[in-house]
Amino acid sequence: MQIAFTGPRKLTKEQEGLIYKDFAYFISNHAADWHVGDAAGLDDFVRRAAACYNKTLTVYEVAGNQRWHFAERSKRMIDAIAPLPDSWLYAFPNKLCPEGCKPCKSPNGGGSGTWLTIAYAKYRGVQIYLFPQFQTKSGDKSWLPQWLQDEPKTEQLSLFAE
Repeated sequence: MQIAFTGPRKLTKEQEGLIYKDFAYFISNHAADWHVGDAAGLDDFVRRAAACYNKTLTVYEVAGNQRWHFAERSKRMIDAIAPLPDSWLYAFPNKLCPEGCKPCKSPNGGGSGTWLTIAYAKYRGVQIYLFPQFQTKSGDKSWLPQWLQDEPKTEQLSLFAE
């Protein structure tokens, strides 16, 4: 199993603590290699967690400071796992999908690298598991973009549960 991660660049210590609890319970139990970017926030959290759980970790570094460099890094990560069996993207979006963001070869994330990565993973056929970082009602998927309405799996973390 291969798991790539994407999420916000900023997490509070409280969010980290609560995510860590759910992370330890749900995510770390999978026998998987982990893939993540080199950003702050969730990426940094995953890099630290990988060491705690003795996971094989591949870190994808950004090759510049322009927006397209960050998109290229995320696409490179998805391209690396897409051809492998049992590949997943575990995504932690902290806002709704920007209008116009959709699965394609060059998705427009509208400023959200997380949603750009989700759209590209969908385009490449990677399975997606969402952990929304905002309040949703249990079972309500109306916040999902149309291209994800029948998928993916979602898990409401305790930090945001009702």
